[in-house]
Amino acid sequence: MATIKQVADYADVSVATVSRVINKTGYVSQDLQQRVYRAMEALNYKPSALAQSLRNQRTQVVGVLIPQLDQPFFSTLTYSIEQALFANDYRVLICSAEENREKEDAYIEMMLRQRVDGAIIVPTGHSSDNVRRLLDKNVPVVLVDRDLGDVEGVSRVLTDNYQGGYDGMQHLLQLGHTRIGIISTPLYSEAMAQRVRGTQQAMLDFGLEPDSEMLISGTLQQFEMGYSAARVLLEKTQPPTAIFALTDVMAVGVIHGAAMLGLKLPHDLSVMGFDNIPLAAYIMPELTTVAQPIAEIGEIATQVILRHMLDTEAPVSTTVLKDELVVRNSTMPPKTSRKG
Repeated sequence: MATIKQVADYADVSVATVSRVINKTGYVSQDLQQRVYRAMEALNYKPSALAQSLRNQRTQVVGVLIPQLDQPFFSTLTYSIEQALFANDYRVLICSAEENREKEDAYIEMMLRQRVDGAIIVPTGHSSDNVRRLLDKNVPVVLVDRDLGDVEGVSRVLTDNYQGGYDGMQHLLQLGHTRIGIISTPLYSEAMAQRVRGTQQAMLDFGLEPDSEMLISGTLQQFEMGYSAARVLLEKTQPPTAIFALTDVMAVGVIHGAAMLGLKLPHDLSVMGFDNIPLAAYIMPELTTVAQPIAEIGEIATQVILRHMLDTEAPVSTTVLKDELVVRNSTMPPKTSRKG
């Protein structure tokens, strides 16, 4: 294996120049950089990643902590982040905490042991202390999708979940629905709580009093949650004419539950989701949903963490992206009467 001295001799430059090119430290003219790269290629020289990380105090690794990797929203978001970081010569340590405090603690400890250069985190109700652990070790953090109002010193990339919940409910109300079921994941997620608040305000603005019995939240796997909650709602004496599931995965469960009860969608029941995962456009009927710009969230989060990793003095920022109502075939005005 070639040595750095052999590369320097081949390129007719000093060892210090080769080191500056490899480690991207100090100024080296374009001509000399090209000579060094050609020499490295000719001699098949590969710098030691460990040596580089020790010299630069960088590992070129970013930790990404999400609640559930098996959920399409989070897997799509993680894919977007990984692609953007890889294009910038960073590798990703993907951690799925499953909304579990012990797993999250263990993953944060692993990030610190692995000396990650930064962390992109979708927080849970347990995350505030763990984010502070990273900040105490000078690891820059970007919060994505969910906020932590009690944590300072971090940048955020969020969407307007309140407005998304409002717009989705407004769509159903404008179609003429007045008895609308809402299904959510646990409300310790600030994003989910904001969605619920948006739906409730839309109903109030239309002169309707929100009915607590028409709101169901729970911790089951999201497809099962949608299926089970739909069965509960649809078997009521006065069932809803529409159901707003606050994730698309739960909406798919709702569609399955309605079909098992013999309902035809959207004639017997309108169903709306939230997120616009790829599956939403391909199920039958195609799902009306509130679309989050998932790829854009990941790309912006990557830009922000890169800025903080390269400049420790970079100011923190908050980016709030807009959601968009996507109307497909799963919603329509309610029937004037329902068969029992």
